[in-house]
Amino acid sequence: MAAAKTSQGDEVWKKMELGLIPDEELRRLIKIEVEKRIKWFTKPTEQEQLAQLLDVVKSLRGMPIGSDDDEAHNSKFYDTPRSFDILIAGRTIKETSGLYTDPTITMDEAAEKMMDLYCERADIKDGQTVLDLGCGCGPLVLHIAKKYKNCKVTGVTNIPSQKDFILEQCKIRNLSNVEIIIADFLEKDIEATYDRVFLISVIEHFKNFGLVLREISKWVKDDGGLLFLEHLCHKRFAFHAAPIDEDDWFGKYILPTGTLPSANTLLYFQDDITVVDHWVLNGLTTFGLTKEECLKNLDNNMEEIKYEFKSYYGIGEEETLKKINWWRVLFIIWEEMFKYNNGEDYMVAHLLFKKK
Repeated sequence: MAAAKTSQGDEVWKKMELGLIPDEELRRLIKIEVEKRIKWFTKPTEQEQLAQLLDVVKSLRGMPIGSDDDEAHNSKFYDTPRSFDILIAGRTIKETSGLYTDPTITMDEAAEKMMDLYCERADIKDGQTVLDLGCGCGPLVLHIAKKYKNCKVTGVTNIPSQKDFILEQCKIRNLSNVEIIIADFLEKDIEATYDRVFLISVIEHFKNFGLVLREISKWVKDDGGLLFLEHLCHKRFAFHAAPIDEDDWFGKYILPTGTLPSANTLLYFQDDITVVDHWVLNGLTTFGLTKEECLKNLDNNMEEIKYEFKSYYGIGEEETLKKINWWRVLFIIWEEMFKYNNGEDYMVAHLLFKKK
């Protein structure tokens, strides 16, 4: 049986994995891929651009929620030692978008500002019940539980060590209004309904957005309940994460699954929910600067992260180097994507829905 053909993109990726490409050259290569995707998906007329978006919407409706490939790839994001999350994301452990209202604020301050904005836009009232789906290490759960002492806050994660971490933080912060459920939230029958439901930077990992939102709508209260959702986006086009040509290391090794919506894609999936409000935020001052800070934290804590990876995964020096470089390349890609065009191409979308 003949060996699989190695492309130029495969060779580039092998060098990236081993850290053999200097950052200046790495950023140049990444900018080429960012611009290539923008050119690939940008159409010459508005009619063709709308048709491109509708093609993606129609394809999503015919797909399952996810696949085994999605699950395997997503484990790279979530199966990490808690020490890594803390070293990378700071005190709040919020790895998704912060809100950098001016250049002087810290990563922790930006994270707090963004979570305050979530609460404001979701119109949380003290005493309500709150559900955070895909809560990760619990930054939003802990933020709401502290800010609204009479709210009952429930987080859902499928990683037991994340639950342990959140409950330990609750003890440290003297919070008694938090419950954490271990489950894949789309496979668990959650009987309760909630005043406010949050889905923060999760939907990009799925395919059939309509089925995802149908399941989530079951947990939103009929009377006054709201779903607040954040996702990464491009301002005009949506696309399936996949290689666009044989040399596309970017799509093959970094973003091979999931979907990047446009700012408006979810408006086409209102079968079970109705949009109440909709916002877009500049990509540079949110996700771009967040990933810049993540990269700095990774580089500043390199030796400790190497030790933690070796211990957690039970791997040797070369495999540790590959894992670290995968994260480094990912952070630089996200930084370059969301800083492109001063943050006015790749952006962050917020949507507020009510149940139909």
